[in-house]
Amino acid sequence: MDTLLITLRVALSLGVVLALMWVLHRASKKRFAGKTSGRRAATVEVVGRQGLGGKASVVVVDVEGERLVLGVSEQGVSLLTSGQAPAPELTIVTGPVQLPVRPAPSADVFGQELALQADATTSLPADAATPLPMRPRNRRPQRTTVPTAQQLQGSILSVDTWRQAAAALRNRRAG
Repeated sequence: MDTLLITLRVALSLGVVLALMWVLHRASKKRFAGKTSGRRAATVEVVGRQGLGGKASVVVVDVEGERLVLGVSEQGVSLLTSGQAPAPELTIVTGPVQLPVRPAPSADVFGQELALQADATTSLPADAATPLPMRPRNRRPQRTTVPTAQQLQGSILSVDTWRQAAAALRNRRAG
C-alpha cells in the first residue's frame, strides 16, 4: 500500500512540474516574441572567407550597407578595414528585349557535312595495327608459395588455433 501511495505522489509531483514548465514556456514565448535586445536586428551577410593557416582567417562581411574586413584568430576578432558596401547592380528593362539568334543551318550544309563524315576513313593508322602488350593490373609479384604451419602458428588462419579455441570452449562447458 505504501508503494502505491509513493508512486502516486511522485506521478502527481511530476505532472505539476511539467504543467508549470509548460505555462512558463507559453508566457515567455508571448512576452518575448519578435523582440530583440532594445534595438532593431542587423542583417549580417558573409561575402567571403579566406583561411590564412591554422585557425586564422580573413572574413568580408556586409552589415547594414557597410562592408567590414575582419581578421579572425584564436585570440579574437579584429577590424582590419571598413567601407561602403557596393550597391547591387540592377538593370532596368523598359522595353522588349531582343535576344541574339543564330541562323539554323540549311539542309544542304547539313547534307554536305554528313557526306564528309560518312566518307571519312574509319581504319586505324598502320602503326596501330600491332596490338599493345598487356600489363598486369597489380604491380606486386604474386605469392606462389603456401605458408607453412609454423609460419601460421598463433594466427587466426591456423587450424591449430581453431582447435585450441574449440577445446577451451568444451572444457568451460564441461567444468
